[in-house]
Formats: sequence, C-alpha cells, structure tokens
Amino acid sequence: MSVESAFKFIERFGNTLEQYRGKYLFQSLRDDRVPLRYLRRLQNKDGGFPYDLEKGKPSSVNETSGILGLVVELDLGTSEVCQKVLSYLFQIQRPDGGWDENPEISQFNPPRWDTPNNINTRMWLTGEITLDLIQLGYIGSRQVKQAREFLLKHMDDRGKVEGPQIATWIAMAIFGILEGRESLYVGKALVLVECWLDEEPDEDAAFLCWYLECLSFAGIPREHAVVRKCLKKLMALQEKDGCWKSADGSRYNVSTTINALKLLKQYGELVF
Repeated sequence: MSVESAFKFIERFGNTLEQYRGKYLFQSLRDDRVPLRYLRRLQNKDGGFPYDLEKGKPSSVNETSGILGLVVELDLGTSEVCQKVLSYLFQIQRPDGGWDENPEISQFNPPRWDTPNNINTRMWLTGEITLDLIQLGYIGSRQVKQAREFLLKHMDDRGKVEGPQIATWIAMAIFGILEGRESLYVGKALVLVECWLDEEPDEDAAFLCWYLECLSFAGIPREHAVVRKCLKKLMALQEKDGCWKSADGSRYNVSTTINALKLLKQYGELVF
C-alpha cells in the first residue's frame, strides 16, 4: 500500500474542496476561508445544496446531508453555511421523524437509492442526517429524538432496519453513540453485519469506508472481527495509481481515497 501515491492522486485529480480536505486531515493545514468560499457559491437560498452539486438545480437532501458531514469534519459547525443547512433540514423533517429526498429532483432521474418517496431512501438518509446532528451537539434535540423513534419503528427483532443494508450499519452507529457499544441494538446489528460481510463480500471501497465509519461511531474497537475484515478488504483495494475507487463512478474516487486514508489512519493502520 502506498500513501505517497494516494496523496499524489488527491493533488492531481481533486477539486479545490477535496485538495483542502486532504491538507486539513493529513497535514493539519487550516484556512476556513477556502471551504466556506467554495460552499457559499454552491449553497441554494433555501439552505440546501443542489442536486449533483450543480449550481441552479433544486436542493437535494442527499447532497445537503453529504455537505453537512463535510462541515462537521472540517469543524465548521458555527459557520453561516452550517446554520443555513440546519435550518433547511429542520424545516423539512417529516412529522414521523424521518427525512426524505426532495421530490423536485425526480426530473433528473436519480439513482434508485436516492428516489424520493421511497422507504429505502428515507431510512439511510434519516440515519445519516441524525449522525451529523449528533456530532454537532444536537444529541438531546427534538429532531434527534424523533429520528430515533422513526428508526426504531422500522427495525425488526433481529436489529435490521428496513431498507438497504447500509441503513442498519448507520443505525448501529447511532445507537452506539446514544446507548454505548454494549447496547442491545448494537449487539444485534454486529451479528447481522458480520454475516453480510461473510455471505456477500463487498468489494466497493466507498462502502467499506462507510462501514468502518459506522463501526468507529459505535465504539467498536480495532480488534473486533468485523473491523478487521473491513480493514483487510479496504487495504487490498488500492489501485496502482494510488486511489481507492468508488462503484458510483470516477467522480467519487478522490473523496473515496481521502476517506480510505482517514479510516486507515483512525484505526491505526497508517502513521503519517
């Protein structure tokens, strides 16, 4: 595995925000003006971020959630950009506690996992937004409490959350934070996700990063079998040019590469 080639890939192919993210995470270089300038140009008047991050398109809850996660990572929680995002998300939270994708994006033929008015979309999207809110200090808020109840209403006796498998991984992270890694929900989820890893090995680096992030939030240590399996798979997936590929397309390869380095470092597999 080559860290140097990964850094070169980020510098060569990353956009302004991705290059800054790499320097912030791995070189401790910080200049809030860089990401905020980039994000202000993209942010819609309603506080959300446009579909496919293309200026002029209606706000996408998926894109907005992704940007909120980035804002958390870059410690920009007190910024005007973040406050506008929060205002947008609070306004569109459904009465049942969940979130859904903006129906306006249907005109762009979004992928099935981001289809509005679909329970599969609602489950993982609600989980991701809830995780972001918890990290921003909203752990005791009405929004988080309602989202927690929404997730529980759609969870079966095995701990599986309705929708795609990633929704269960995310729920595991949420309950690990809210109730600790010894939580009944975390224990059930760990059994499920380990079976999934063994039965249908995932070779998508982006998802392996997502799994590791969820395990980290849930407080699952490096020595746990599920963590070890994910780390081993992820380390084996680095390409010759230094990147980790995303199954969603080459436009996500830089962000996936940054995520891979971040998680490998976090779990003690890399030192730099």
